Amino acid sequence: MLKTAWNEWSLKALQLETALLALEEIELPEEMHALQDAAEEKVLELARAWKARQPQKEPRKWDKQTQKEGVPRDAELKELVEGFREEGKSWTLLRATSDKQEVVETVVSEGRACMAAGGEYYLGQWDAKDSVLEVGRDDEAGEPGTGLVLEPTGELQYAPDPEL
Repeated sequence: MLKTAWNEWSLKALQLETALLALEEIELPEEMHALQDAAEEKVLELARAWKARQPQKEPRKWDKQTQKEGVPRDAELKELVEGFREEGKSWTLLRATSDKQEVVETVVSEGRACMAAGGEYYLGQWDAKDSVLEVGRDDEAGEPGTGLVLEPTGELQYAPDPEL
């Protein structure tokens, strides 16, 4: 994902939400419920304080290209595409270039995708309807994913929990 204030904030917000969910799901002995409730309240307080620091998304203009069997600029993605070529698989290259010269490339093949964004690589299920990458998700292997959903521009798709 891109290294932006919004993405960094959103990632931490997701982690705090996950911590809250985990605390709620832990089945502890009765004598520990008071401690668990206190921990949940403290994490909730922390999540609310973090939500108050929510930054605005940085405005960007994107030039987006979609190329059937296109050649990526990223070296790792080029190797991936070469493998597809050898195996006779088809793929689509999505390239987004921002007005800040950030380049995000995503190779999509057979419902799976690999994205190069911000110097990192993200693998997962490609949702063609919403045009997003669900990181770590793999329906065939029964992997639910990480909960991170990336747009083709390398931006994290996240809406803060209104309950916080």
